[in-house]
Amino acid sequence: MSFNWTKRKPETDTMNRENTRGILCSGRIVKVNKNTNNMDITSDFACLKVSALQKASRISAITKIDRVTIGPQSAMYEDDSDKMDNIENEKNSCNIKSPQKAVTSPKSNMVSSTNGILFSIKKILLEKELQRKEEVMKEMKRRIQHMNDNGRVIQEQMANSRSLMARERERRTEEKLAEFLAEQERIAEQDEIKRRHEQQLQMQRVQEQKEKLEREVEEYRRRMKEKEELLKSVLFHRSQFMAKYHDLETLSKSCKDPETFSMVIATHTARIRDLILQIEAIDKKIVNGELVATDVNIIETVVCHFDDILNVFRSETEKINTQYEAELVRKAQAANEVQPVEEPNSVPISNIIPPQQSDESNVEKKGDQNSDITTNQETAVTLVNTPPVSDPKPEEEVKDSTRKNDSFEYVDKESLQIYVRSQQFLQFYRETCKEFLQSPSTKKFRFECQKAINIPVNAISGVSEQHLRDKYDRLQNLLIGKLPPNVIQHPQGVIFCKNHLAKKIVSQGETLVSSKPEMAFPVAMIVVALWNEHPDFGELFLAHLHEACPFTVPMFLPQQEGQSNEDYYKSLGCKYSEDGTVEKQDKFLKRMSGLIRLYASITVTKQRKGVTKTHPHGLQHAWRWLAAVLNIEPRADICDLCATLILDMLEVAGNVLWTMYQKQFHKLLILLIEKYYPRMRNVADGGGGPLVRLEEFLKNALIIGTIRPADGMLPPHFL
Repeated sequence: MSFNWTKRKPETDTMNRENTRGILCSGRIVKVNKNTNNMDITSDFACLKVSALQKASRISAITKIDRVTIGPQSAMYEDDSDKMDNIENEKNSCNIKSPQKAVTSPKSNMVSSTNGILFSIKKILLEKELQRKEEVMKEMKRRIQHMNDNGRVIQEQMANSRSLMARERERRTEEKLAEFLAEQERIAEQDEIKRRHEQQLQMQRVQEQKEKLEREVEEYRRRMKEKEELLKSVLFHRSQFMAKYHDLETLSKSCKDPETFSMVIATHTARIRDLILQIEAIDKKIVNGELVATDVNIIETVVCHFDDILNVFRSETEKINTQYEAELVRKAQAANEVQPVEEPNSVPISNIIPPQQSDESNVEKKGDQNSDITTNQETAVTLVNTPPVSDPKPEEEVKDSTRKNDSFEYVDKESLQIYVRSQQFLQFYRETCKEFLQSPSTKKFRFECQKAINIPVNAISGVSEQHLRDKYDRLQNLLIGKLPPNVIQHPQGVIFCKNHLAKKIVSQGETLVSSKPEMAFPVAMIVVALWNEHPDFGELFLAHLHEACPFTVPMFLPQQEGQSNEDYYKSLGCKYSEDGTVEKQDKFLKRMSGLIRLYASITVTKQRKGVTKTHPHGLQHAWRWLAAVLNIEPRADICDLCATLILDMLEVAGNVLWTMYQKQFHKLLILLIEKYYPRMRNVADGGGGPLVRLEEFLKNALIIGTIRPADGMLPPHFL
């Protein structure tokens, strides 16, 4: 039997060399792991197996072996097995090395060396196992003891840790409690500071309210004092006027020639009527509590003018009486007898006073002090009747001059009077505010007022009711001193703002309405609303409108003898550039069209919501305008302008006029197309585009039987 041996791997001999111990077994050292708890029994068996096989290979090389010599089936030395056991037990040493070669025992579990010592593998293994178990037990005991020691240490450490943690928790709890208490104290301090601050603010607000109330009371007292002084001054001048008026009555009674006195007084009738109307207007302001500082200047001027008239009458009366007495003496001498002269009947001064009309807006008379003031308050007259600085021509003189001048056949006489009064009023305002307008100290105030007016006026639009009401509220609050700048702080601040607002709105007619005709209605609604609250603003607006466009009166002024072309064109409303050239005809017609549309829109605009007053410039003025135009003889140089303005008036106000006057307005249209239009066409030699458009409009209106509402017209009570 042969064996195929393989060389043992070197790793097996060197495995775990540091942690093993060696035992001598059949001449080889068997590696045993010192660390018994990690000993691998399988590796020991493999080591023994390899050692035994090596031994067997050497024996087979020396002696031929023909039977099984090793293992359980081995028959070698079966008889001597007990003896070998005894020898092994006796010697029981496996660590003695023998230089002789070991002889394999016939039994499967015996190994012999060359010196005859037999080793029992089983016993070696058992002994090894016992040693291993002992070591394992020792190691286990040691580890258990170590674990117990570690457990005690761990328990001690845990107890220490728990005590440390408990102390730490107590420390943190104390810190948190201290922080909480500190936070509570800080919050309490802040609350106390806040409470004190609120108390201080409350006291400050109370003090401010108290001071404001004191200022308001002081301001109220100051205003009342100013009003009282103003009232006293006005009443004083009014008493002077009444005294002079009575002097005039006495003078009229003392005149011995009533007919001559009547002729003298007739020349001053219009002027005296204007002065009386102005006094009545001031009386109305006194009753309504609307006196302003300018009224003092007005009534002073009125008294001064009336005093001049009275002086004239005195001198004339003296002359009349002297002449009358001289005539009587002459007649007496001629008759050689002296007859008593009876005092003639005096001329009643009431003949020169215009008839008074009832006015629903009169207020109840209060107190005996104002009894004289309210006697002439049956007529509501606005500031338009204020006399100019220079004495105007009496109405009779104007009429006489118009009769003498044939060129005035193109001018409506009533319109001429309206135009003259309007320009006199504007001139009087300019003279009154001249110092205020030229003073450097009021320059900043004037700029702020102009800015406060320009911004809302430029933003006027009919986009919504709220938008339009906002613009009205801003302008109204500015005029009554509720918005900065406070216009009441200056005596002439209010009238300056009203004048600038009037000029600005007229400028909107020239620019905005001329390019966008539908914008005339929101602007007109603002004008009517402000006119209700401030009548003098309305008169200022009309004065500036008549100055910019005399055709809104209507006034078609002819060129006077000796009048330059530039002065004539300016009187018509034309503008000149810086180089001295007059504006072109199309641009002039466009501006005039925008202004007449604005004027017509004012006449047809309804009152704002909740207002029960009479319309300050209602639809009757549109009818008067059309009637006045039809009473003026057409003129060749203004036919296109006249046709354009008539068409604009009909387009804007025609629907309302037809609804209001019906048959009368229909007759007016028939008169216009059958009588007046042919005269215009004949004068203009056929006419141009404006005449053609007017004819087409009139024909369509009469065929349809109505005029459609103007574009952009706002519904009633829109504001």
